[in-house]
Amino acid sequence: MHKLKKGFCLLTACLLAAGAFSGCSSAGESAAEVSGNRQEESVPVSEPSSAPEPEQPEETVVRNPLTGEPGYNEEALGRRPVTVMINNIGQALPQRGIAAADVMFEIVVEGGITRMMGVYADIDQIPYVGPVRSARHYYVSLSEGLNAIYTHFGGSPAAYNYISQYAVDDVDGQYATGIFYQDTWRAQTYGREHSFFIDGPSIRAQAESEGISLDGDFTPLFDFYTDEIYVPDGGTADDVYVPFSGSYNAGFVYDGAAGLYEKYRNGEPHIDADTGEAVAYQNVLILYSAVSAYGDGTERRELDLSSGDGWFVSAGGREAVTWEKGGVEDPLRLSGPDGEPLSVNVGKTYICITDGGYRDSVTFTGAGE
Repeated sequence: MHKLKKGFCLLTACLLAAGAFSGCSSAGESAAEVSGNRQEESVPVSEPSSAPEPEQPEETVVRNPLTGEPGYNEEALGRRPVTVMINNIGQALPQRGIAAADVMFEIVVEGGITRMMGVYADIDQIPYVGPVRSARHYYVSLSEGLNAIYTHFGGSPAAYNYISQYAVDDVDGQYATGIFYQDTWRAQTYGREHSFFIDGPSIRAQAESEGISLDGDFTPLFDFYTDEIYVPDGGTADDVYVPFSGSYNAGFVYDGAAGLYEKYRNGEPHIDADTGEAVAYQNVLILYSAVSAYGDGTERRELDLSSGDGWFVSAGGREAVTWEKGGVEDPLRLSGPDGEPLSVNVGKTYICITDGGYRDSVTFTGAGE
């Protein structure tokens, strides 16, 4: 009984399976045809795409147009730089705000003394700077070549002629004394002319009150080596000496570990009172010009800013450069030994413009010499 039941069940299962198979096929179709239809109805496998991966947008690096340093305030792009005349005689020391300048110029004025002009890319980042001193016409020309807002306290007749003739946008303490901070101790100790300081917010407020636009394009002084440290190969330059007159000179001593030149003034470290340390620069430029008497019966000087030659110093090396400017409103243009626009290392730059008559007195000393 149990054997029959088991056999019957097996037969029934086989018949049901055969019926199910034949029921899945339409009349006249073979098993092979059914198998083929099933293959046609299957979802095809996609081939790997040969299209290139979409390029990812490069991260934008915002760089200071005067130093090439990254991390610059993006909102300051498209603004004009600010230049500030800075007193450099003994009674002015220690100065303030000079370490914050992106570029610094130093040129002889009258009596063999020098004056400095700091160039600041971002008006809102200028700390108190000074003591602020009076304008000289060749400094006005250098500032105009940068389309800068020129900040000073008084000026020579020739400087005021330039300011008037070329409609220079300037902030002048002679007419806006109230926007300057006066250090009363310095005024009482050294004299009023050595006591005035100004910061970026005060320059901005005065410029806006005079209708001076903060926006505008300018031609940067140089390009930058942003991927590497460039060592000029025209000779060593670990210790540099630049005379401006018989009584004023600048020195630069290279610190290889920091990659910076520490600045000296008449043989002493040139200290910024805000930091308590000597100012330091990645790059130094020494430009030769013709310096002569202005011809107004005073000791004021004339400076030929048409063209000349000089040296680019950085990373312990030096190379010859040429420069040209021309008109008051023309930018200062610098070229390397190959005649192409000069590139410098990323960082701050000090520019000495001195009389070509001191060419043989400018010295460069290498390590261990």
